[in-house]
Amino acid sequence: MSRISTAGVLLLFVLAGGLLWTPTPAASQDSPPAVTFHKDVLPVLQKNCQSCHRPGQIGPFSMLTYKETRPWAKAIKQAVVTRAMPPWFADPRYGHFNNDRSLEESEIATIAAWVDRGAPEGDPAPAPPTIEWPSGGWQIKPDVAFELPPYPVAARGIVEWERIAFPAPFKEDTWVTSV
Repeated sequence: MSRISTAGVLLLFVLAGGLLWTPTPAASQDSPPAVTFHKDVLPVLQKNCQSCHRPGQIGPFSMLTYKETRPWAKAIKQAVVTRAMPPWFADPRYGHFNNDRSLEESEIATIAAWVDRGAPEGDPAPAPPTIEWPSGGWQIKPDVAFELPPYPVAARGIVEWERIAFPAPFKEDTWVTSV
């Protein structure tokens, strides 16, 4: 029977320990970068949500600031994950539409990650510039705006399609792009 020296036993322990020990990644390697409102979420809201979610518009609450948006974080996540928001009812099987407001998978993931991490505000420095929305609820500032004459609508029944004549404010031929 052969004898193992102390140096041999020590070498055996060092080799076995090396096989069992594996270094753990540094904290910065295994945790994704922090998702914050100003840096990550606000650009998505500006592009897809603020046209409706601002004072005077159809959205039931404003998403212009962190303070206005934060109380609704969980509801926002639920709405975007289920694709209830932003509303888009066109069937993508029939082509792409220029005004499609649907969120990309990466945008949905960003909002979900923000909410899952407690909806942190983060540093406001990397926030995109605030959009200066036109007053009066417009999406774009109109060149001309005028009031139509009052038009009574009955409380019951069907209103058939009608043409309403009103004096145009233009003095020459004018191309109208939206009404």
